Amino acid sequence: MESPGHCRRGTRRMLHGLPVPSASTRHTVKFFVPSQDPAEGLGVLMLFRLIEESVPAFFRSDRPIVITRAPGRLAVLGGSAPEALRLQLPIAEGACVAVQQSDDDLVRLWAPCRDGSRSQMLSMRLTDLGLPDAPIDYQEARALLLPDPRDRWAGYLLGALLVLARERGLRPKHGSDLLLYSDVPERRGVAASTAITLAAMRAFALQHGVELTPAELASLVHTVEHEIFGAADRRGDSMALLRAEAGELLVLRHGPGDPGRIAVPSDLEFIALETGPLPDDAAAVAVAVADDAHAARFAELLHAEPSDANRRELGDLLFAAHAARGGGSGEFASPADLVVTAARARRDAGGPLLGATATGATGNTVVLLGPHTKIWYEALRLKKALHQATGHSAHVFRWSSPGALSFGSIELRPIGAA
Repeated sequence: MESPGHCRRGTRRMLHGLPVPSASTRHTVKFFVPSQDPAEGLGVLMLFRLIEESVPAFFRSDRPIVITRAPGRLAVLGGSAPEALRLQLPIAEGACVAVQQSDDDLVRLWAPCRDGSRSQMLSMRLTDLGLPDAPIDYQEARALLLPDPRDRWAGYLLGALLVLARERGLRPKHGSDLLLYSDVPERRGVAASTAITLAAMRAFALQHGVELTPAELASLVHTVEHEIFGAADRRGDSMALLRAEAGELLVLRHGPGDPGRIAVPSDLEFIALETGPLPDDAAAVAVAVADDAHAARFAELLHAEPSDANRRELGDLLFAAHAARGGGSGEFASPADLVVTAARARRDAGGPLLGATATGATGNTVVLLGPHTKIWYEALRLKKALHQATGHSAHVFRWSSPGALSFGSIELRPIGAA
């Protein structure tokens, strides 16, 4: 793989906490007509801008481009085992992919970054993946795609293409040009890699006319993450990112059935703070102790009468889940523990905050629950305390967004095409 580019640097305007494009991006891409107009704040309009700026250097103006998107998610409550009951909430941040067929056998990948921490442009020939005739096995894929940490992001994209070839018989005879734009923070336990893989898998499948059910998509994304990257079973995450609806908790259970849904009550709001990157040698935290019971009772209370006692118990369940994963000692063993301990102190002092828990396999994002809008100010208070204690300025997750299936896909058709 080659890495010729450098990272793009830029700023984002904010509207009610959501990233939105500048005024110049709020129009149709000048070379294309979109099949539908995406909502602001989903990252797609920024993708439009990148596409427009990259013609003809990266994309061509005379052939269609397929766009897909998958959000990140908060693992609010539940165990990490595949059979565990889990409650997950989609976030506004997502991974957007644009793909266009090329005339040669190169797969060119472009993923702008801001800080120079990784490569941003890579290319590989189909023959390096054994395509179209004999796709390489997963052991070869690991040796090919994973040696350089700066290129690791490309493994999820190329892995999606390879898995479609190995598991669904895809035999591409032409390469592709693929652009990835993701604002899901990485290594924060919010399913950044799953969102990227899912968006890429759907984009390649749509480009090549491979029809996949949601269960098949979830299984194929799992194959990329497990067989190539060695990750644990994340099919529940994939199904959550596929099936999610904005503002709804997904109730995920083991098995092929559709997940249940719980609308977040209008008087409540979930907000989350990421507490900083994990060390490179940090082990993931896999906790299932009593989490099924916590998640089941939490779901029951969200359906129950919105009394003060029930709301208080919702918060108690979050604090209990944090304690079950070893937090809450008061000694600030981790930045997440600092935030949860400070949140408990705020509630005990009468602050408008119901509960908090570290979330996800990595445990370095904290979910907060409280009254709508008021909890936002509590989150900012905790963000300030975290910065004073650790020097880390936390990203705050506030809004929600639709899942990959609800978003669907967008086709950019060349202007003047029939």
